[in-house]
Amino acid sequence: MWTVYLVEDEVFVRQAIREILAWEKHGFHVVGEAGTGKDALADICKLKPDVVICDIVMPGMDGIELLRQVREDGIPSRFLMLTAMSDFNYARDALQYGATNYLLKLSLSDDILLDNLSRIKGELLNELQRKGETLYQLYYQSWAEKWRHGGMSEPPGKPIAMPDVIHSLYLTVYTVLNGAETITWEQLVTMGIATSEAYLLIHPFTEAGETAFFCWSMREDKGPLTTLKMGEYPIAVVKGGSLSTLAHQWGLSLKQLDQFWYGEAISQGSGSYLAERELEAEFLLCFEERHETKCIELMDAIWRGMAIAGCSHIEVKQVAIRLAEMIVILARGREMPKELVLGERSHHELLQVMKHWVTACIRKMNEEEGLYTDHPDVNRVIRYMLEHFRENISVKDLAKLASMNVDYLSTLFRRKTGQTPVSFLQNIRIGHAKQLLHYSEWSVAEISAQTGFTDDAYFIKLFKREVGQTPSAYRKAKVISDLSY
Repeated sequence: MWTVYLVEDEVFVRQAIREILAWEKHGFHVVGEAGTGKDALADICKLKPDVVICDIVMPGMDGIELLRQVREDGIPSRFLMLTAMSDFNYARDALQYGATNYLLKLSLSDDILLDNLSRIKGELLNELQRKGETLYQLYYQSWAEKWRHGGMSEPPGKPIAMPDVIHSLYLTVYTVLNGAETITWEQLVTMGIATSEAYLLIHPFTEAGETAFFCWSMREDKGPLTTLKMGEYPIAVVKGGSLSTLAHQWGLSLKQLDQFWYGEAISQGSGSYLAERELEAEFLLCFEERHETKCIELMDAIWRGMAIAGCSHIEVKQVAIRLAEMIVILARGREMPKELVLGERSHHELLQVMKHWVTACIRKMNEEEGLYTDHPDVNRVIRYMLEHFRENISVKDLAKLASMNVDYLSTLFRRKTGQTPVSFLQNIRIGHAKQLLHYSEWSVAEISAQTGFTDDAYFIKLFKREVGQTPSAYRKAKVISDLSY
């Protein structure tokens, strides 16, 4: 509620003003009163009321001097000056010092007072809305420090100075898991979940498929944490907060949505996801090797591990973004589908979207490099080579996979790819050997073994024939090239 302070040296007049209105019904609360300007000045400096109703003529410090000193102290309280007809010149002076209006005592009524207070309330609300825009800086800072995309929180920023009036407000946070859909406050009101009349400021803030509505009021609204659904949208409501507890309340509301994110499909537990980073590293290696089947298996394991560790759904999205950013690099600049990742509303749906995108990336990369053809059986053989090139693969094994005899497969394969199955497999191995020579510190012998060659000398001979350099010379040339770059 907006606060009011009364200053009048005549006790019966103060009492009449106090009783003329049902103050709280109209959104105001009388926080104090004084019979002298001196006593009032001390209280006003301490309480900083929104409105001061003040007599002009008082012994000692009169109302005009009180107004002047309050303004010198930088306090923006609105002043309604009370005056008799003979004090008009004083009233004019009061307006020059910034009084909002003057009221004649003899004609003062509840309607006149309420009309002036209503105009002041409108001014205060407009001013509060302007000052409240500063809060968006705090929303962005809080998100960056705790829940920024990619899983890497930013260091705490400089404290953001907030107007005094914001510190006195109470906060209720409504957070909606809306995914890629747009959600508005009007939808919450229409569904009977919230009401606009209760709040002075309503700020929507959308990030990572979540929309938080920060609702600010002068009246504290206490209550337990609640979760509900608006159609298909889960909503969490946290009441009884303030400016100092904003990030905490926001975090609580996000945590409440985890139950909708996981559903009942996976039993959550508690633990650490740190061990799963090894799975992430293995997944990226398999992606680089275009091992489609293994990538899918590892993604299932990563998602299962996050559920068992009790990761919040925001953390799950951060992991997905982190993996996607690495895939973009490995896939040579393919655009990351952040809107798809952040738009999902369940653990299972996000996993399916990621698996579909990873599979599409691998197959697109292979198509661009001419690894796939228009023949499904040949493609099945190629995919097997890409995923099992480290193993001892024979043409006979490949023919069995394609349900063909060896001669027919060799002829068909050469017609579709321009290479024999053996040459195609060797090129896959040489390609991976080049990556390991460039990015790893393994020896030539270790790389030979890791890429499916059983004989080091044969590996070196074949590498030189295909690349024009020995493996060691190729590695040295790459190092020199990177340094010069």
